[in-house]
Amino acid sequence: MPSNENNQASTTRAARLIFEYEGAQVRLVSQQLVDMVVTGFDIARAHQAGVYVDARDADGMTLTRVPARDAFATSTEIFPERAGDAIVRVDPAKVKGAFTVVIPVPQAANRVAVVRVAPAQPETQLPAGGATSRVVGAPEATDLATFPLKLN
Repeated sequence: MPSNENNQASTTRAARLIFEYEGAQVRLVSQQLVDMVVTGFDIARAHQAGVYVDARDADGMTLTRVPARDAFATSTEIFPERAGDAIVRVDPAKVKGAFTVVIPVPQAANRVAVVRVAPAQPETQLPAGGATSRVVGAPEATDLATFPLKLN
């Protein structure tokens, strides 16, 4: 996180993005430029399984990555009609919903991608310094959708 001379947090150019999904289809429905402190982004931690949103440059290189918490929920809470009855979770036939992220967008960023990172196989040993070729059993990132950034 950038800091100023007084060692206090400073704001970063960022975008608030709202996505909707239905099944495997993802749409970017809103993008808004915001100035705020953004925490919790670190490309090095992207080996954790989950859904992320990347800001990328024209060459497709990931510049920043943030987790998309609560994206693609696989169950829905059903509240009881009578007070005191249990709340239950059910798996709908087709998942749909929305999620919001705030992501730092460096000047070079011109697109965003929604990415699913599959977990590594338990016995996989990843190289200490990183690798230039794919390691069998390593976490695998799959682009679910890519959208142009239109921030003014």
